Amino acid sequence: MDAQTYSDRRTSLRSAVPEGAILILGNTLLPKNYVDNHFPLRQDSHFLYYVGVNQPDLALLILPDGSETLYGNQPTLDDFVWCGVLPSMEEHGRDAGVSATCPLSDLRDHVSALAKGGTEIRFLPPYSAHRQLWLANLLDQPVNAVADGASAALVQAVVDQRSLKTSDEIAQIEEALGVTAQMYRSALAAAKPGATELEIVSALRMPATQLGRDLAFQPIVSVRGEILHNTGYSNRLAEGDLLLIDSGAESMMQYASDITRTFPVSATYSDTQREIYTVVLNAQKAAIEAVSPEMTNREVHMVGVRTLADGLKDVGLMKGDVDEAVAAGAHALFMPHGIGHMMGLDVHDMEDLGDVVGYPEGEERSKQFGLGFLRLAKRLEPGFVITIEPGVYFNPALVDRWQEDGLHRDFIAYDKLEAYTGFGGIRIEDDVLVTENGHRVLGPGIPKEVAEIEGMAG
Repeated sequence: MDAQTYSDRRTSLRSAVPEGAILILGNTLLPKNYVDNHFPLRQDSHFLYYVGVNQPDLALLILPDGSETLYGNQPTLDDFVWCGVLPSMEEHGRDAGVSATCPLSDLRDHVSALAKGGTEIRFLPPYSAHRQLWLANLLDQPVNAVADGASAALVQAVVDQRSLKTSDEIAQIEEALGVTAQMYRSALAAAKPGATELEIVSALRMPATQLGRDLAFQPIVSVRGEILHNTGYSNRLAEGDLLLIDSGAESMMQYASDITRTFPVSATYSDTQREIYTVVLNAQKAAIEAVSPEMTNREVHMVGVRTLADGLKDVGLMKGDVDEAVAAGAHALFMPHGIGHMMGLDVHDMEDLGDVVGYPEGEERSKQFGLGFLRLAKRLEPGFVITIEPGVYFNPALVDRWQEDGLHRDFIAYDKLEAYTGFGGIRIEDDVLVTENGHRVLGPGIPKEVAEIEGMAG
């Protein structure tokens, strides 16, 4: 993306928030255990969207008249010795379409002068202690008071703008998905009885590493797929296990991808595994088919879980009236999460900004177990990129608690669940673009049909 793209984005933002000065902070290098040994930089996604410069210790200030200044430090001779030749601040400014640059040390005085002159400083909520401290210093405010001063108008404007992906952004996501497809082929080739989860993680990462890509998030690779965010990698694969992998690469411009597949370690699914896998796959297909601008994502979620509950009744794990069971939340024993989330520069796009990303004004999250974890409920719009990821999980601790409490006995066949102890979990996830007329599943296609997966494994 060129400098004009970033300039146009900032112009649109300034038009949506015409009053006050807009302050957008980049990220800095954070030490692991001493100053010179730091975590790899992942630039702030809002800064990437509006500035596009992937270097630490930068900030952008947009004044009410539309003038812009990029703040940062010129590379020093020491930097050239340790890091090689680095771009100058003027070069960063040209890349971002910003003509004025200043040393980072000037930012505090400039912000202070604006505030003293009656100009409101508009900023986004800080999501880390470092950013909170930086803002407190810039604004001369107590650290614990900074977050309360975040601009609701700026948050809403950013959400409205970043939610709608352009064709260039879609291309970045699909580029990331192309890498992710290679990752899954590599992981499946390594997923044999006797291998460790850590070995699968290594195989999964290899194609991304060879292409110089980071992963969009810490991968979930587990034969204990009933634990939704299991990232321990301590188990060894055995005959009859299911291996759940939830992962994705970033594009060169750090747009995310997010795919989940559940593979049979024994190369073929058992009859029981195939039965439950088909229930999940049918729910995913039904939910994807429902995606369109005529639907809210809450409605898409309900299509998915209604299909899931119907399938679970067919296999004897649920009973009674399916609509009543779903309305009561009985299906959440098997799927205690929402159908998916927004995706873009963040794998859970903009969730640092709160529920304004996923919920319309005046609508709060449900208090019902399961439905309360739905991250996106608002009406879908062309340009949204969302994930569709239903699952079925047999979590013994959750089953025992619900059974002890006598929950939903009219809808759950508890007497059948003992046979599924140790089954694990199945989740299937794809990334979907909302279009004017419906939807499009993004990426090159990563096998998810039973015959395709068993063919690859074989």
